[in-house]
Amino acid sequence: MKLHFSFLYFIFFICILCPAQNTFIDGLKNQLKSNNSAEEKFKIYNELTEYYRVSDQYSVAKKYVQEQLKLAKNEHNYTEEVKALVQNGIIKLNQSQYDKVPPLIDDAKAAAQKTTDKTASLYASYLNIYYNNTLGESENTMKLIQKTLPQVEKLPSEILLNAKLNYLLYGIHSEWNDAKNATLYAQKAVELAQKSGNKNMLSSAYSAMAVCYYFPYEKTGDLKDLKLVIEMCKKAVSLYQQFPGQVSAHAHALALLNLANYYLSYPVITPEIREEIQDNSNKILTLTQHTTLNQGIQAGALGILSNLATRDHNDALSEKYLLKAEQILLTQKPVYYHVMINVVTDLSKLYERQKNYQKAYEYQSKVTEYNNLLYNEGQAETAKRLEAQFQSQKKEAELKALTEKTLSLKKEKLLYIGLGIIGLIGAFFMFRSYHYKLRYSIIREKKLNTEKHEAEMMVKLQKEEQARLKVEQELLTLQQQKLQSEVLASQLHIQHKNEVLQQLQTQLSDTDININQVVKEQNRVDNDFEKIRFTIQELHPDFFKNINEKAKQKLTPLDLKYCAYLYLGMDTKQIANLLNVEPKSVRMTKYRLKKKFGLDENIALDTFFQRIFSE
Repeated sequence: MKLHFSFLYFIFFICILCPAQNTFIDGLKNQLKSNNSAEEKFKIYNELTEYYRVSDQYSVAKKYVQEQLKLAKNEHNYTEEVKALVQNGIIKLNQSQYDKVPPLIDDAKAAAQKTTDKTASLYASYLNIYYNNTLGESENTMKLIQKTLPQVEKLPSEILLNAKLNYLLYGIHSEWNDAKNATLYAQKAVELAQKSGNKNMLSSAYSAMAVCYYFPYEKTGDLKDLKLVIEMCKKAVSLYQQFPGQVSAHAHALALLNLANYYLSYPVITPEIREEIQDNSNKILTLTQHTTLNQGIQAGALGILSNLATRDHNDALSEKYLLKAEQILLTQKPVYYHVMINVVTDLSKLYERQKNYQKAYEYQSKVTEYNNLLYNEGQAETAKRLEAQFQSQKKEAELKALTEKTLSLKKEKLLYIGLGIIGLIGAFFMFRSYHYKLRYSIIREKKLNTEKHEAEMMVKLQKEEQARLKVEQELLTLQQQKLQSEVLASQLHIQHKNEVLQQLQTQLSDTDININQVVKEQNRVDNDFEKIRFTIQELHPDFFKNINEKAKQKLTPLDLKYCAYLYLGMDTKQIANLLNVEPKSVRMTKYRLKKKFGLDENIALDTFFQRIFSE
């Protein structure tokens, strides 16, 4: 009877609260329609976009982003243009549209360069930071944050941006299981979120602190640590009631789900705790009933209710909740496989307990099917991220090369200016000297001798100039030949990098592989190959060209790689270790190369290559 009364009270409370939330959001929308200044409208656009984005209502958020972008361009407000581009980029990253973000980063940087407002460049940097973090580039993300954060801390108006950067640092250290630093940055995020007044950010920060407090509980099992976790979760939950409309239903549902899950960690669940878990689960279902992209949260709440029913040995009710969770998850496209696997696994176990082996087998088959789909989805997602990482690294390399070229041209320009000044000074002194000699010359013969001497000097200078031009022409020819050699060597290097990426992707599919060992091994192979490439390029720039001319059949890039290793005197075992192949494969390749060069079986390939370059 008590539980029934609590549920009715909850329904009554939600009915009262929903109009308050609508009033808050509708109030912001109504302000846009009034004759407010552009600055006030920008502030409203930022609030609405942030609210709908954290609620996963991306279509609505995009609408306000476009309106803000249009107004910013009309007002020539480049800072607000950058903020709109940043929000658009974050939305696309949350939707895994990685390839569409780099152009937005470039646009944000270009807009930031048009204004002296430092805030614009900091927001442009934040989008780049968020991009690297989403791609899993944790170390690069840390470097970018450490570069940007000191500048943000100097701007009191950007407390929210400061909080977001500290929240990202918490996330990175949390993934690294660095509880000390994760707690430090989570606490900073809480303090800054409180000052900013953004309640959604504060809710996320409280949840982050709950995770940090759960680290020691996992090690000690002390209920004092678990109570700290529950306390933080309750702070996140209470924001929804304290500040009606300022916390999105999505963020509040996540806070409730976290609280319910942590309650289940108690070794003994009292009737009071059980009632609160059940109430929170029902609140989640009510909150997410009319919102989008919340199927995973709804299924999580139903899973908790199923857990409670199982504890009561009420398999029928547990089955009802799980089947409903399965149906809800199927309405989301794509299906949220992580939660779906847990649901069908629980259904399989439930039917097995009931000795309904046919259904147990049916749902166990679904477990396998969803695991395969999750694996394929993960592979596709990984491929997209790797492609985005490759394009990002390629762009950075091109930008670095362009910067170096610009710097070189600047230095060259300064050198020419300096030479010009020196030339003018020299010409001035030459004129003064000539004028002095002309004025004080005593006899006509001395003047004629001076003119003759100057004529001879001119002839000599012309010859020296011609010789210099000839030397420069020869130098240009040598540089062109060297560039051609570098192109061939680079093609070989690109082939090697593609093979490394393929091997790395294959190894990553093995969940038991030591990722640090794989990366270390691949870096060692890559460094060895770099040394070999530069050794051949410096000793024999025409190496690849010459062996292609000697071959009777066309050589593949892999053939060229083997030729390079053999020319350097590596044996079968060394080559096999470098290329991560079996020695048998190396011997077969040697035999195939002899055929391509038309060599007798008794002639060693390394001897043949040495003979080519000794001719």
